[in-house]
Amino acid sequence: MSKKKDDWDDGRTIAPMTGDELPGYRRAFLSPTTPKDAPDLTKKERRAMTRAFFLAMLPRFLIIIASFSITALLLWLWLK
Repeated sequence: MSKKKDDWDDGRTIAPMTGDELPGYRRAFLSPTTPKDAPDLTKKERRAMTRAFFLAMLPRFLIIIASFSITALLLWLWLK
């Protein structure tokens, strides 16, 4: 029985899974998140970057909240 299984699996690869066959946008998505030449950041620098990101996104978030509030108010007035 074991000889029959050995004849069946000869070790060839039909479809290589190296990632070379993927389109560029998929390769970028599946690549490691931190590049090898990424600068080392201190804890203080990382917190400052995170805070700056959230401060930059705050106006967009407030616009979304205001839009939902206006929509809810119009629906409430319309259905009242």
